[in-house]
Amino acid sequence: MKDPNIRSLLKKTELQSYIADYPNSRIIEEMKLPLAKARIDIAVVNGHLHGYEIKSASDTLQRLPSQVAAYSKIFDYLTVVTELKYHHKLNDILPEWVGIAVCSDKDTDEEYEIIRPPMRNEGKDDFYVAKLLWVSELHELLKEQNIPFKKSERSWTLYQRLAACLKTDLLSALVREKIKRRKKIEIKEDCTVKQYGGSGLFEPM
Repeated sequence: MKDPNIRSLLKKTELQSYIADYPNSRIIEEMKLPLAKARIDIAVVNGHLHGYEIKSASDTLQRLPSQVAAYSKIFDYLTVVTELKYHHKLNDILPEWVGIAVCSDKDTDEEYEIIRPPMRNEGKDDFYVAKLLWVSELHELLKEQNIPFKKSERSWTLYQRLAACLKTDLLSALVREKIKRRKKIEIKEDCTVKQYGGSGLFEPM
């Protein structure tokens, strides 16, 4: 299966309930992350942040360990969606908390099967969670949480301050709400969105 076919199958199966839950759940494709050259194929933003990374049979797994290391700083849950070619190998190389799902289209019937459900990631990095915010959102959140700051301060310093002042669960919840409320997005008919950036953290798709 090609990447677009796997995405389509994901939306008809695993992601269907999230699509129906719009706007409480937002689905963002090709979400750029605040780490060098990192992005996730699909992110679901609701009461958690769940990433879906697609590895079709035509892909290689060479970059996957470094991708998972980056995703582990941000996502509550992570699922690697693959094909039969790779699912046994992924069992051996992925951390236990990362889920595995297999897509197939044998005999023209498309199937999506969860081989290993994801577990909650306990290793997030608050600084990188905070950096998911646009700079304008960062300033808003600092003000809302009564955390002293000056707009003239470097954004890097302010992200660090926000991360240091809030507990992980609270910070994560507030960041998710800011993402869900963004208006500068392109909403597609299936309720997925492509994110446009105001701070350089998200690039136009």
